[in-house]
Amino acid sequence: MWALIGIVLALGGAVLGLARSRTDKPGYFESEVYTLSAISHQRFATASLAFAGIFALLGAFPILPIFPVLAAYVILAVLYVTSFARGAQGEDE
Repeated sequence: MWALIGIVLALGGAVLGLARSRTDKPGYFESEVYTLSAISHQRFATASLAFAGIFALLGAFPILPIFPVLAAYVILAVLYVTSFARGAQGEDE
């Protein structure tokens, strides 16, 4: 069950990374503050696909506990999403 959740999250992250790499107008925080480029988003998509493969492998052959791997991906995904999400609604003064 946890392997399937990890696969779904990782594939969702790959789709998000690819979609963000193809956007024409990046956000202010994404482009100016964190300097994320299309290559940065493609790297996250690649890492997400690698994690999906690891989740599939651990689901088929439970050689390691899946929770540390799932926790590592969740931390990576949270850091990625917060890098282009706008943190405040007001303008910077």
